[in-house]
Amino acid sequence: MMNGGIIYMELLDMKSWYNNYEGIPYKHLGDDPKKALDCFNLIKYIYLKELNIRIPYNTSNFCDCPFEDWYNGLSGAPFSNFNDPQYGWKKNFSKPNIYNAILISLGSTNCANHCAIYVGNNRILHTMQDIGHSRIAVYGKYYEQYTEGIYEWVDMPN
Repeated sequence: MMNGGIIYMELLDMKSWYNNYEGIPYKHLGDDPKKALDCFNLIKYIYLKELNIRIPYNTSNFCDCPFEDWYNGLSGAPFSNFNDPQYGWKKNFSKPNIYNAILISLGSTNCANHCAIYVGNNRILHTMQDIGHSRIAVYGKYYEQYTEGIYEWVDMPN
């Protein structure tokens, strides 16, 4: 019994890669990880640091709404570029894999206006105004019901 307790404590002490990205402050269109990031720029930053993938654009290239609560009245589709392979994404119709981008429709809109990165074990890492910083959340019924698509980078390393 004692050995099981030691192993359990060692597992608790292990730090996962995604823990390095928890607590980053949120800011709409934020693109500086030392100051604040928005949901897409968080994914962009993680892809660079963890996968050495340079996504050649940021949120301001496809979301031109300057309002902090833009997602509550959105009528356009800021993440529509995820459906265009020229932007580097391909849709994954199965369950998410680690590092997949998950597009979510939140607030009073009917199009994807938020994204998160899948970190495994039915969890996502994301950031948004209501939270104020990046954090891990359960990818369960709530987020699944609002999921608009699961995407992976076309040149994702194996």
